[in-house]
Amino acid sequence: AMQGIRSPQTTLLFVFCLALSLGSSSSEDKVKGRGFGDDYDWWSFEAGIKEAESTGRPAMVVIHKSWCGACKRLGPLVAQSAAIKEEAPKFVMINVLDDEEPKEGFKLDGGYIPRIFFYDGKHGETLDSVKCEGGNPKYQYFYSNAEQVASSMKTALKKMAEAGETEAKAANAEL
Repeated sequence: AMQGIRSPQTTLLFVFCLALSLGSSSSEDKVKGRGFGDDYDWWSFEAGIKEAESTGRPAMVVIHKSWCGACKRLGPLVAQSAAIKEEAPKFVMINVLDDEEPKEGFKLDGGYIPRIFFYDGKHGETLDSVKCEGGNPKYQYFYSNAEQVASSMKTALKKMAEAGETEAKAANAEL
């Protein structure tokens, strides 16, 4: 006859587990540096794109693999770069590891790794024109050092500012 009655401890445990599972959705939005620096505020792919779109900020999307030598070389350079640390707060920093890589998009000129893309959260589009300056023309989104990444971060901000100015002029022209 006692089978239908739960003890207070069982109920409490259930509520605690439920709270844990509900609370974890926001923590899944954020990820660790995974070799690219824990000082940065890293987002998972989907949550980061949503954050960029809701705030109108640019996103920097780092796509890398745990087994990739070039990724392991670039990671610490990004992690320790003063120039990147200076620009990072202006961006939604997205860290995409292994099978988290989206199947669609972000393979503009191939699926090599590491790849770094910039995304315009205000207009909801990839900034295809922001490429690694002085890099390999066959692999335009491959970066081998922190200076290249920091330079592209500045370029992405400039492109977004220019797009904003063009929109403002168009809006004024309509008045």
